[in-house]
Amino acid sequence: MELTEEKAIEQWKIKKLIQNLDAAKGNGTSMISLIMPPKEDISRVNRMLTTEYGTASNIKDRVNRQSVLSAITSTQQKLRQFNRTPDNGLVIFCGTILTEDNKEKRVTIDIEPFNPPPELKYSMISR
Repeated sequence: MELTEEKAIEQWKIKKLIQNLDAAKGNGTSMISLIMPPKEDISRVNRMLTTEYGTASNIKDRVNRQSVLSAITSTQQKLRQFNRTPDNGLVIFCGTILTEDNKEKRVTIDIEPFNPPPELKYSMISR
């Protein structure tokens, strides 16, 4: 198989994965999206997440608070697997989604994008 075919297949797989994540549902605030450009300082992003963890500790709803804190912790653990940001940056999706049979499932997905993102983006979204 040629290199361009392999790249096309890989792009298709990632697009399919993103479509599935886009369609995923969860309870409350349950998904973190973290998009890092190349050469972003991982320790700086970890500090930002630590600050976010402190803020999330004040969420009044217990279930929502635990979901958010768990997603932040899982994202930090995934970041620890990297010594530096990959050449094209890094995208991490982390959180709890509902499966087809209405059971909660924790997902943590990291992707090295094909095109480097221009800036750091962090969002905690409700699904």
